[in-house]
Amino acid sequence: MLGPLAVRVGGRAVAVDRPLERALLVRLALAGGMSVPDHRLAADLWGDVDLARPTERLRVLASRLRAAIDSPDSLTRVNGGYALAADLSDLSEARAAAERMHTAVRSGDRLGVKTAAQEALELWRGPSLADLRTIPYAVAEGEQLDAWKLTLQVELLDAELSLGHAAEAARELEALAAENPLHERLWCLLALALYRTGRQADALSRMSKLRNRLADELGVDPAPDTAAMELRLLRQDPTLLPTASESPAPSPATRSTPTAPAGAVADLPSPLTSFVGRQEELSWLINRIPQPGVITLVGGPGSGKSRLSFEAVRTVTDRPVRLVELAPLLREGAVLEAIAGEEASGPDPLASAASALDGSVLVIDNAEHVVEQVADIVAALVRRAPGLTVLVTSQRPLQLEAEEVRPMRPMDALAAAQLFTERCAIDAQGADPEQVAAICTAVDRLPLGIELAAGLTRTLTVPQLAKRLTDRMRLLVAGGRDSQARHTSLVAALDWSHQLLGDTERAVLRRVAVFAGGFTLEAAEQVALDPRDVAPALTELADRSLLTVEAVNGRRFRLLETVRDYALTKLEEAGETDTARSAELDWAMSYVETAGQNSDDFANAEALNEVFAEWPNLLDVLDRAPGTERAAAGLRLALVMHTPWLIRGWYAEAARHFDALTDAPGATTSERLTALCNHGFVLTMRGQFDRAAELLTEAERLAPLQDDDTLTLTALYYRSIVEIERGRLLDAFTPLLTGQALARSSGEHERRLSAFTDALGTLYVYAGQSERALECYETCIVADREFGDEHGLSRGLSNLAGALVGLDRWDEALKAAAESDHYARRLDDRQILPLNDVIRGLAAAARNDLDEAEKHLRSAVEYALADDSGVSHAYIDLADVLVRQGELDEAAALLDAVFAEAPAQSTSWLAARAVAAALALAQGDRQRTTELVSDTTIAYTRTGFGWPRYATRLTEVRTALAQ
Repeated sequence: MLGPLAVRVGGRAVAVDRPLERALLVRLALAGGMSVPDHRLAADLWGDVDLARPTERLRVLASRLRAAIDSPDSLTRVNGGYALAADLSDLSEARAAAERMHTAVRSGDRLGVKTAAQEALELWRGPSLADLRTIPYAVAEGEQLDAWKLTLQVELLDAELSLGHAAEAARELEALAAENPLHERLWCLLALALYRTGRQADALSRMSKLRNRLADELGVDPAPDTAAMELRLLRQDPTLLPTASESPAPSPATRSTPTAPAGAVADLPSPLTSFVGRQEELSWLINRIPQPGVITLVGGPGSGKSRLSFEAVRTVTDRPVRLVELAPLLREGAVLEAIAGEEASGPDPLASAASALDGSVLVIDNAEHVVEQVADIVAALVRRAPGLTVLVTSQRPLQLEAEEVRPMRPMDALAAAQLFTERCAIDAQGADPEQVAAICTAVDRLPLGIELAAGLTRTLTVPQLAKRLTDRMRLLVAGGRDSQARHTSLVAALDWSHQLLGDTERAVLRRVAVFAGGFTLEAAEQVALDPRDVAPALTELADRSLLTVEAVNGRRFRLLETVRDYALTKLEEAGETDTARSAELDWAMSYVETAGQNSDDFANAEALNEVFAEWPNLLDVLDRAPGTERAAAGLRLALVMHTPWLIRGWYAEAARHFDALTDAPGATTSERLTALCNHGFVLTMRGQFDRAAELLTEAERLAPLQDDDTLTLTALYYRSIVEIERGRLLDAFTPLLTGQALARSSGEHERRLSAFTDALGTLYVYAGQSERALECYETCIVADREFGDEHGLSRGLSNLAGALVGLDRWDEALKAAAESDHYARRLDDRQILPLNDVIRGLAAAARNDLDEAEKHLRSAVEYALADDSGVSHAYIDLADVLVRQGELDEAAALLDAVFAEAPAQSTSWLAARAVAAALALAQGDRQRTTELVSDTTIAYTRTGFGWPRYATRLTEVRTALAQ
């Protein structure tokens, strides 16, 4: 756990992929085999929130964790909680090494301190619990472990100083002190190391900085030991110098090359803040700089190119360094003068400059606006100066053959959060990690954006700032007074990049900014002023680091969110927003329609995946359409998205858009009627039966006026579905049989005929006529195989399995469910996959393997929890298995959840009543059982409900009562 979590069972590495499972594993391991109660686990994993069904969620997590570690005996249920038999191997080893270190400290064995501390520190593989820092308990736990690590580092460096290695210790102390600006002992050791290397002024400067920070940020004076250290430095106390026994032995690794002359790096700006993150890039650059050649750090505005280059160059002690800042320069001659310096005069200034610079490090900062001139000059210099290292920062590479390009990516999430915490106001430290992460993500985890956002915490709280993320361009307009002028705000940095573009590139940049989720070349061409401009403009924008190129099924382009926000302001200034948004909607409509037409109405997984690959853009288009002149076009897009939404089971999403767009001005009666039907269906699937019936009644009224069989069939089909789901089974036969006859009479509606036949099969299942249901489903499956309809096969085979369950044909049911899984997984059909898990659970229960049944049914329930899609029949079946196992409290909680959401008399309500009767009997409440059996029997007779597994369960309870 001293880094990303690593798990071994019996010496074998085991992957625990999901964060919550890893979090549960670590939390229980930290308890040292003791049981942790459910309420404590829930609070540690999810925080102090009103969590729905925490015990049930923990059961799902525990079940999945057992499966992941493949060691079921290790994780046990104990006294209303869980216990885990596990050894925290790296933590135990670190503690043992730390104990040896403390023993060595007490005995004055400095070499022993160093050895033991190194052994402990080598066990860290990164920040502690690095992959769990979004989990509430892991934040505090990880910070405590990292604080302990810092203590070990301080002890190690103290030992290094005592052993006479002041120069080596100073470098590490400098970095640690920058990361821990209020750690007094650390800063005292740094001052001592600097003093011992002959840098008394720097040592006193560090102590002064510490004293000022303590006063400004904490309002306290330095501790007595710190004040004493500062006084000893001022007096040049001879006891500060190492004794003869502490003088370092010559190291074989000591450089023999002469050090740079005094002031060699004096031109570098002095950092006023610590350097945070980019450790991998910094390490690479430090190792690369000693080798001659050309290195270019390439990145967009605010990505931290300059700061990284300066930080790396500060480590150079054996070569002269020259810094050239090109941002203010525009004249061609001025570039040569700046790079060549005083040697630029004479008949051959480049030859003179090369001679003077050979063997040095030349840093050229901000070359993007004069990149062609810089490329020519640098190429000439490195040809003539074989010992020269050139480090360039630019938004574009120089395009030289020998150039090494290092792209500046956004910071990783941990480093971004660390930078924000380092720069934010003192009272904002310790803020909610999720809010900090959201703020950092909103500015694309770019260092400049993070620092500007952190600066806002002097006037805004972190929660207030997190709520205003959509205003990032307006908020991030002013940086600190100590920033470079060109980067005093994020907007200023982007203005600089924008000014370097040509008119064509600017036009393409602002047009493609309408895409919320990246875009293809074809999509960009459809929204551009002139499609011919797009390909070359995108190349130029990519070269300037204003967009990224992803190799995803070809090429896909993406703007960083900060760049996109900026470009959208330029789109508004150009008065092109409405035109560009309309063009984007036209693209979206064409894109989805083409995908559907190419696959016979999304009959295969490839077409469905193609559509949802563009979902962020489609969602943005749909959300922006209501209340605008594009509303009717938005409704048409929602209508073509209906089938993809149904296949994925995205009923809530579909309902939201139909609710906003069905009454769009300008929509045709046909479009409105279809929207009413679709809206009614998705509301039915969400259990909102009454409102669904109202919408479908209106659709039935309008359908005959259109003289369109397709619309009539749609209204009849969805009306039958709502009647089935609301438990009015006898009323559902009329629209189903009517629609089936109408579809059969027309050869143009074969797919509709299959849909009506499938729905009729479901009605027969609920009515207890499994043989007739089987005939319907088999007919549909034949048709779906002929059409190559993967969604139809996913749904139809699962339905077939359900009918076979009603006939106790378990082997055939499992085979059908397995084949259904194949198609459902290809489609990511999260409605069908849990239904197939239910089939497996019922089959296991039938052979009295209740543990196996529970596992499958919990998996089915987990789908509902993960998608927040409400209760499902899996809740009822899981409750039934728990009743048989004697887990009555959880069974009651599951049934309560069903009754809280399922309307009275609906099919879910009717099914749950049979299991509720079984629960009452198991609880010993015979009076309640008798009432439930009587009332439920009447309800089943009145509605025609006879679903075998629930009707049979009710009969079992009735029989038990009679004994």
